[in-house]
Amino acid sequence: MATNVLMPKMGYDMTEGKILRWLKQEGDAVTKGEPIAEIQTDKVNIEIEAFAGGVLARILHGADEDVPVGEVIGIIAEPGEKVEVPAGSAGKRTAAETGVIGGTMNEAGSGEGGEAVAFEAGAGSGAKAHATVAPGACIEEPSRVAQANADARQAAAGAQAPVRGEGERVKASPLAKKIAADQGVPLAEVPGTGPGGRIVKRDVEGYKPVAQPAAFVPTAAVTEVPLTRMRQAIARRLSESKQTAPHFYVTKAIDMTEALAFRAQVNQTLTGAQKVSVNDMVIKAVAKALKAFPNVNASWAEDKIVQHDRISVGMAVALPEGLVVPVINDAYGKTLSQIAETAKDLASRAKENRLRPDEFSGGTCTVSNLGMFDVESFTAIINPPESAILAVGSTIKEPVVRNDEVVVRSMMRITISSDHRVIDGALAAQFLGEVKRLLESPLLLVV
Repeated sequence: MATNVLMPKMGYDMTEGKILRWLKQEGDAVTKGEPIAEIQTDKVNIEIEAFAGGVLARILHGADEDVPVGEVIGIIAEPGEKVEVPAGSAGKRTAAETGVIGGTMNEAGSGEGGEAVAFEAGAGSGAKAHATVAPGACIEEPSRVAQANADARQAAAGAQAPVRGEGERVKASPLAKKIAADQGVPLAEVPGTGPGGRIVKRDVEGYKPVAQPAAFVPTAAVTEVPLTRMRQAIARRLSESKQTAPHFYVTKAIDMTEALAFRAQVNQTLTGAQKVSVNDMVIKAVAKALKAFPNVNASWAEDKIVQHDRISVGMAVALPEGLVVPVINDAYGKTLSQIAETAKDLASRAKENRLRPDEFSGGTCTVSNLGMFDVESFTAIINPPESAILAVGSTIKEPVVRNDEVVVRSMMRITISSDHRVIDGALAAQFLGEVKRLLESPLLLVV
């Protein structure tokens, strides 16, 4: 029985993903649970696995294509099984553009007007030739297939229709016309790469208007940096957060003198990844404070406030291309050394784009620490759908008054950004006060 391979949803706000590469090709045998493709989401690159065994009978979207969540990107079938491309599958290659790979064409539709394309899955021979064929044609000779494949790739990559004369009829598929009308694309200016210069869907989607010469303006040179998928997601999510969640901020100065001494003592008994950082202590304190104040461990849901039973603390990790927030799940139940091990592992794999979906989702509160950059204090934007984020600054020796005497203590400032729809000022102050109490009496972190 044929099984559709879908673009998976890897986060609550994910709407599409990009196919980076296929690890299997059409006609290849696959086993259940075997990685078959690598995709890029807003947060991470991840391999997707086959949910069934058989033959990768059809690839509907190739490398570098952006595909909506839930859309069919491939089909797995039994060897020799007749399968059909789902009707109306957006972006699927047409029968006139791509031949049967590892199998025999039974019936070919246009592939763009909603018709199903039927074919038989190969027997896993591994043949991977693409060919331009007429509807209903069969592929038999490998040499002809290879040549046709090369021609098809060349046509798809760079072929352009000749410039149309004034009043000349524009040939375009119905789907291409609809997309052009919706997006305001002038069809007369779009080069067609379909049969006979016909404009097809990919031509409209790939159309770029010819830039008009701009007037010279004396100015400094600039470099345009294309947006990565991660940067686009950061811009979208944080703009939405700042515009929809009414932020307010509460700051407290925390005396970390005892915490630093406690950390040094604890680390004498620990090795390697178990050694505790200041940030690990902050995460543990936040987890315990969330347990004491469950109203902070909550999210806004339009007509209600959702309080989470699970306490999962996110930690912001800076990457060259943006920011990712891996999550320490069930942080309240973990010891300091377990939090330290988990945090180091997550940060390391985040920098290598090797996080699993469950490791960057489900957070209920986030800690963002810029202390290592000698930042005294700052405010952070809430990471939706959470309702609070804590911004942690450097630990700095300062003169402070204790028992009417000026003494030098190691001070650290933490600012909580709160969603006022969920958290009121007094609650934010009490919550931050609990974090302060736990860090200033660090033995409380281990009991």
